[in-house]
Amino acid sequence: MPLGINTNIFSVNAQRNLRKTESPLREAMQRLSSGLRINSAEDDAAGLAIATRMTTQTRALSVAIRNTNDGISVLQTAEGAMDEMTNDLQRIYELSEQAASYNTSQDRSSLNQEVSQLLDELSRIVNQTRYNGEKVLTGFTGDIQVGVEVNETVNINISNLSPSTMGVASNYSDVSNINDTTLATRIATAYTTATTNNVQINSTDLGQTFSANTSAAEKVNLINQYTDQTGVTAFVYGNGLVGEGYDGTTDTSGSPVDIAAGALVINGISIGAATGGATLSVTADSLVSAINAVENQTGVHADIADDIGPSGEEYIVLTNKDGGAITVTANTSVDSDITNFFAAGTTSVDAGENGAIILNQTQGNTTVNFDSSDTTQGSSIVGISGATATLTDAPLNAMTVSTASAANLTMLAAKQAMEDINSERAIIGAKLNRFESVIRNLDNIRENITAAKSRIMDADFAEETAKMTKSMILQQAGISVLSQANTIPQNVLALLRG
Repeated sequence: MPLGINTNIFSVNAQRNLRKTESPLREAMQRLSSGLRINSAEDDAAGLAIATRMTTQTRALSVAIRNTNDGISVLQTAEGAMDEMTNDLQRIYELSEQAASYNTSQDRSSLNQEVSQLLDELSRIVNQTRYNGEKVLTGFTGDIQVGVEVNETVNINISNLSPSTMGVASNYSDVSNINDTTLATRIATAYTTATTNNVQINSTDLGQTFSANTSAAEKVNLINQYTDQTGVTAFVYGNGLVGEGYDGTTDTSGSPVDIAAGALVINGISIGAATGGATLSVTADSLVSAINAVENQTGVHADIADDIGPSGEEYIVLTNKDGGAITVTANTSVDSDITNFFAAGTTSVDAGENGAIILNQTQGNTTVNFDSSDTTQGSSIVGISGATATLTDAPLNAMTVSTASAANLTMLAAKQAMEDINSERAIIGAKLNRFESVIRNLDNIRENITAAKSRIMDADFAEETAKMTKSMILQQAGISVLSQANTIPQNVLALLRG
């Protein structure tokens, strides 16, 4: 090999190898200092693209988990309010049951005040239960984004639980608006007509006929014994006493009947002329008018039920829409003609004994079957056909316990409202469990994607430390060799010195 001084091949070679060891050393030190295997696209272009997509997905998954937790919070807020509403409704039911029994007007007024306050509180809970400023019990719906792609949502839907929208589900659209004449006709029909075959409700045979003079309370008791099989409950609305049947000749168009003062007493009040006064010449219509003239004292209203009896007889029917007791005394010792309209002696019906029968079924239709010859019997029962509907004119917030009949309605309304809330809470509970499952799944996905991204992006310290050590040793050796290579041209001076 020629010996020269212009070109030091040994030095050039040493420099080249030194530069080769510098790049791995720089790369190893960068990875160790950052903890990342990929610090720029030049490190691994494909790996960087994959890891970036994974980063987007994991960050979106974290947001989805937060969204799902927000959905849980919405449902928990609503469910907590429903729990308190259930407590209030249970108390309303207790008070209604107490008011449905015998009570003085003062006692019932006290009970009604507490019911009124509880109904107001139910309205307040519904209107003031909010999540993030939005009401959740007046009809709430929203989609919770639980995925990382478009439309990966779970819907939340909470029904309107306002007391103004909850009531008794019945086939009759408005029990509160049964007028006096309709009530009287229903009571008279039910009380004077017998069934020849057993009564069936929703294809369930009750195993009994309804005879004439069977009270509404007895019929209701029989119907409610089969509630588990039929899904139907019944209660008595109002109260009524059916007089004696007459042939219609004593109506307005017929001949008057002379009735002496004191011959007829209703709930302690004498009807017609003052006791000891002149005889009152009346028709059925005028007697009804005389009874209704003191309705505010007796609490009893009178109507004529036309052509109700098997031979077309008519009846004067006394009704009390509040369900109160009715006592009638026909004093034949004063005037025997009173028996044209009412049985001799004292006749009475206890509170809630003989009103119209209200059938209630939460879902589906109610069908009551009578023998074909007994179709009139069916007309005595409210709501025997057609689809069920909420009592739109008697919602929960309009309920009172001021009377026994009203208390019965309130009991049904409160019970129905509790069933509605229980159904809603069951849906919420299922949705909460679903959201918990969503979160567990999202956590699992995020964990595995994060692990996959780590394998791509993170530096292996053991490997990088070994690379750095190797590169540092090679660099130190290279520097030493380069130093020696740079001294080789000095050997030429030995030749020049000869």
